[in-house]
Amino acid sequence: MRPRFWKVSQGKDDFSATDALVSIEQGLVCVHGTTPPQGGSATSQGEDFINAAIGDYFYLTHSNKGIYILGQFSGPPNIFSSRGHGWVDRPFRFIRAATEVKKYEGPDKWWSPKHNSTFTLVPDDELKLFEDSILWPHFGIRFADFGIVVED
Repeated sequence: MRPRFWKVSQGKDDFSATDALVSIEQGLVCVHGTTPPQGGSATSQGEDFINAAIGDYFYLTHSNKGIYILGQFSGPPNIFSSRGHGWVDRPFRFIRAATEVKKYEGPDKWWSPKHNSTFTLVPDDELKLFEDSILWPHFGIRFADFGIVVED
């Protein structure tokens, strides 16, 4: 089984740093249900968030101010979010905190903190790049340590 990884960005325009930390403490991540699609995608980022599988993994960033945590969706989306109209939240299982909350300096991909996106899947053919630019430098994790084989 190849795991699926998503970027979740709780952006600076809608979330203060405190808001992002409170959502972590509550075990919830939030995306607005009407967040538009990226490029020519047939589905919106909001729809992708709602339809992501329980068990999928994500990393949480606050714009490009810092990567906070690695988590795993543990339940279905809640369309009656305490954030109000249009917001959707999802419960998660905490995996690991970032080793240091710092600005991301790696490649600019749709799934990276540098890119202005909210909820974006890391494509299978970029998992090695994801490992080298997010998992290892920010969480100290290598796929091989967990018996997961990814190809360059």
